[in-house]
Amino acid sequence: MDFSSNRKKMQWSQFLLIMMGHWYFFTCHLYEYPFIGKNKTWYEAQTYCRETYTDLATVSDMTDMRRLCSSTKNQDEAWIGLHSYPGRENRKWYWSLPGLEFNDSDTRWGSGQPNDGGTTLLIENCALMNSKQWSDYPCKQTFPFICYSESQQPNNTFYYITTPMTWPQAQSYCRQHYTDLVSGLDQLDDPTLASYSYVWIGLFRDTWRWSDGSNPSFRNWQSLGDLVDGQSDKTCATVLNTAGTWSYDYCDTQKPFYCYEANPKRKYVVRVKLAADPSVNMTDPAVTESMLKQMEARLKDKGLSVKLSWRKLPVKLNIEAQEEESEQGCT
Repeated sequence: MDFSSNRKKMQWSQFLLIMMGHWYFFTCHLYEYPFIGKNKTWYEAQTYCRETYTDLATVSDMTDMRRLCSSTKNQDEAWIGLHSYPGRENRKWYWSLPGLEFNDSDTRWGSGQPNDGGTTLLIENCALMNSKQWSDYPCKQTFPFICYSESQQPNNTFYYITTPMTWPQAQSYCRQHYTDLVSGLDQLDDPTLASYSYVWIGLFRDTWRWSDGSNPSFRNWQSLGDLVDGQSDKTCATVLNTAGTWSYDYCDTQKPFYCYEANPKRKYVVRVKLAADPSVNMTDPAVTESMLKQMEARLKDKGLSVKLSWRKLPVKLNIEAQEEESEQGCT
């Protein structure tokens, strides 16, 4: 599949196909992460990146994080494009699993939830599930939790972990051993999860926003303590070292920084493997044209103006992507 973009600011994109009642996902990250060794404040770095590239670095998932870290051998702290806006009223809910968008109008909150415990003395930024209803709770409390796995093996999608952990510890455990904490209504509404009580799910809120205005939920804080809620004066995020964990600091501190660039003028070849209902004829031109139109519409909703076309390949391929010029596309 060939595609090119006319926009300078290309955000990460997720292709969603809906055919015959089935959902198919394809995700492609097209960022390059120039490392700038000059020391600047966060705001100076933001201005520099916007004038020279696209913006300060946005990181959508661990794939982006690895690409950013591999762009330099820098061992010092460096700014990325994450900034906090302190105040309870500025908190926003996110799913832990990258690529899922939280919809405030379609939730499973229990009566009166979320409510910070009904007091101004508590900050409850993480979500528990009890018999399919959600409640906000302090992230530093310990509970069992449910992990989600992308494994295609039958009956092995969800894993109930009985060892109580804090929410950040549970998230880290699920990402290390499976895929992530159970996230999104498609997963949480699964009938097999209806009987679980007082378990962490992959839902959290914070006050952090990306400089380019995009909405990735991915966070990679170094501390496994309570979630950073941006209530301090240290409201700008840094990458600590080549391991890629994050911390935060005063925004007027001078540090090197990472920009990102989307390379909108390049053409990319993306190889995909699609599964469909057996009744769907994948060689039918009308079917393949419909698929392209759905993907283009989805990308347009994300703010991307692209033209897609199919390129037939002679071999069977797994989901992967490759940049035509440099062989560094989506990894």
